[in-house]
Amino acid sequence: MIGFIIGIMVGGCVGVVVMCLCRAASDADRQMEMESEDEH
Repeated sequence: MIGFIIGIMVGGCVGVVVMCLCRAASDADRQMEMESEDEH
């Protein structure tokens, strides 16, 4: 039972980190698109 609870906590933390990385990547993509449009 304790292993199950630890697994849920670790899995939740990993999920949050992955979501933050995905948000940062999409924000960076948007930023790069805007900068490339400015050059044209």
